[in-house]
Amino acid sequence: GVGDGDGDDSRYHGPFPLPGKESLGIRMFLFSTFVGQIVFTFASNFNNAIGLQMVENVPFCHALAFIVIEHQGYGIEALSTLFFLFGFASVIVGLVFYLLGKFKLGRIVYFFPSHVLLGLIGGIGVFIAKTGLEVTADATMNFNLNSIIHFFADYIDLLAVVFFFEIVLRLITRLTQNIDGTPRYPLLSPIYFCLITPVFYFGMWVFRRHLNDAKDAGYFFPSLDDCSTEECGNVTRSAWDSIFDEHMWDIWRVIDFSTISWTAVYHSIPTLVALALFSLIHVPINIPAFAISTQVDVDMNKELIAHGFSNALAGMAGGLQNYMAYTQSVLYARSGGEGKASSLAVATVTGALFVVGPFIASYIPRCMAGTLLLHVGIDLFLEGVYDTYGNFDILEYGGIWLITVVMTLLGMEAALIAGAISALSVYAFQSITYLNPIRGSMSADTLRSSAWNRSAAAKDILNNRDTGRKRILMIQLQGHLFFGNVAQLTDSIKRIFSEKQQSNEDPWVVIMDFSLILGMDSSAAQAITKLKSNLHKKFNVDVCVFVAGSRDGFPCQYDLSKELASGEEASDDEDDIDEKSKLRSADHAEDGGIVDEATALLAKRRPKNKLKDNNIPENYVCEDLDSALIIAEDVLVAMENPDLLDESRYTNHSSKQGSTHEQFSLLEEKEMTLRYLHNLCPQSTEGDIKEIFSYFRREVYSKNDIIWAQGSPGDCSKLLLQGNLLSLLENEAGTTEGISKGNLIGEFGLVQGTNRMSTVKCVSDQAVLYSLSRDAWEQLTTEKPRVAQIMYTIVIQYLAHRVQHVSNRIFETRCVPI
Repeated sequence: GVGDGDGDDSRYHGPFPLPGKESLGIRMFLFSTFVGQIVFTFASNFNNAIGLQMVENVPFCHALAFIVIEHQGYGIEALSTLFFLFGFASVIVGLVFYLLGKFKLGRIVYFFPSHVLLGLIGGIGVFIAKTGLEVTADATMNFNLNSIIHFFADYIDLLAVVFFFEIVLRLITRLTQNIDGTPRYPLLSPIYFCLITPVFYFGMWVFRRHLNDAKDAGYFFPSLDDCSTEECGNVTRSAWDSIFDEHMWDIWRVIDFSTISWTAVYHSIPTLVALALFSLIHVPINIPAFAISTQVDVDMNKELIAHGFSNALAGMAGGLQNYMAYTQSVLYARSGGEGKASSLAVATVTGALFVVGPFIASYIPRCMAGTLLLHVGIDLFLEGVYDTYGNFDILEYGGIWLITVVMTLLGMEAALIAGAISALSVYAFQSITYLNPIRGSMSADTLRSSAWNRSAAAKDILNNRDTGRKRILMIQLQGHLFFGNVAQLTDSIKRIFSEKQQSNEDPWVVIMDFSLILGMDSSAAQAITKLKSNLHKKFNVDVCVFVAGSRDGFPCQYDLSKELASGEEASDDEDDIDEKSKLRSADHAEDGGIVDEATALLAKRRPKNKLKDNNIPENYVCEDLDSALIIAEDVLVAMENPDLLDESRYTNHSSKQGSTHEQFSLLEEKEMTLRYLHNLCPQSTEGDIKEIFSYFRREVYSKNDIIWAQGSPGDCSKLLLQGNLLSLLENEAGTTEGISKGNLIGEFGLVQGTNRMSTVKCVSDQAVLYSLSRDAWEQLTTEKPRVAQIMYTIVIQYLAHRVQHVSNRIFETRCVPI
């Protein structure tokens, strides 16, 4: 065992029965610092890093000590358990650091909210400042009024010296700082602390105070050898014996696995977890800050691995946690420290202090350590509480004070719980206050879908202010939807509809775009479902179209797609609804409600009342905004003239791959092609359309055939009659665009002579196209320039639609589409 006991167990009740335990504490600090310095010298990208024992974790060490004392008291066995926990905690911290670096998870350490970190820093500052006063007085102070009054009254003579040195340092720092508040002399504080000891000795000489009298009065630390007990009597020991005694190695001899209280270890697990999490706070702050100060590009993951090795090695030898200290590293770098040789010299000095430091410590006045701790504590408190004033909103700043106060009064574990509560409260409050769940609302009067090859009659309906796109209301949502802001969302939407009703601009179709929604809880999802019913019943909305923004549906666990797509599908009368339309709607509901193509509204006769017609499905769920606009436009056209959407004349906007090929005669193909060309240029005469068609030639492609490749010459333009094509932008972020029948492609390259800007391939089983070659185009422009103007008109119309389509994407995503 440690020390030579005489069998009197009474001495185990009270202070730990370990001779020279003060020396042991100093050596624990120096050993952890030594290990960190050695590891950072060889494993860090910095060539002037300074390792230091993680003094911020001292509150956790106190908490572990209290747990052990509660289970084992103050005996040697308690010390064995406590030292095991110290080493085990370091190993855990090292393992966490190593795993984060090994699996490239360095950025995870940035997920701590700033105000929580600052609150913890403020609480640590109070703890360190309190420790400084207790070290000065060699007494304990509790945070209650009577304890504080008695503490200052009993030890005012010792505390006054510390306050004097602290006030002088603050005044000197203030007088020498730059105009912007930055220190002019970075080495001022360390030089000042080094001068406290000689100044104190000079003061003793001036006031004729003897060293022994000052020690008896408590101005110095007691002698840190094993003859501090009464058994030793007046034995005089040499300096050599005081330095090189048997207790130098107690740090590695205290642990006895046979006496460890595993019950205490079990109850220490929450504290160990909190210690490991708290240890992650400083590294992501110190490393980037020091990298900026030294203009060094470092790898966060490599630095985490280095911290993993330093803590694991220290822990396996029973040492405390360590890290790269920012302040000491900056001072070392600015003093010219650089390179492995210089860093190893620092480690050598630390190792020498491990041997002689405890002996020297008894000649250092308490006021030096007290002033250092008080100054650091005040600085940390000001950094956490005072310097942050005005930089956070009132709730965040209140959270900083809450965490600081809770840590001061209840300890670190309670402070971490308070930090978690504060972080969640701030998030909820800011989500409600600063981020409106509704990004904006507008009519679709200025928006256009990609279905721009409609008939002239359909375009007239859509452009009419009474029956057209102005009857479509766009509502775009953003951010996170949860129980805290869903009430604001529903109230805002109801207010928008009330204003529309008052202005006689009742929307018939509503598109709710969820593309910018990042997440949604079940409460919000259920509220959206109820809102859908209210829109139909209270505000007489005919059709609701919901844009999920993803093929995976809405960002929530709740099956919102299915709930939103459900609803009564008009009448069961087959004269009013084509059976194909009913089956398609049912299939969409079974698939979770995602509509990946424009749903054709196949009604056989005009509804009697366009606002109350039940022949049109009430709800749709789409993947993107363009699909929603196509559906909304189809609804408006069907309300006015369902015959315009008759299947024999309807241009299918689907880009569904592998669709079934329908067989048409050449005469039928010609009629369809002429109709498509007329839709593309409705102002042209029938004769001109037939004339330009005569220059087209029929082509057939199979699935996966390449129509043309990106960068190839633009030597033709093609009209898609049957099947589906896919346009791919190479070297882009997977950007694709479906091409459905009735569309003309390649017209810009043909007219302008530019290369292809995308690759086009066939994605259906078969595709029938009519192609206008460059030779035919040049012949047309030469022989019949007036008819050739049709192509120029189509090019202009396509460019206009393309610009409008880009503006749709900007509205949808707030960014230029790629």
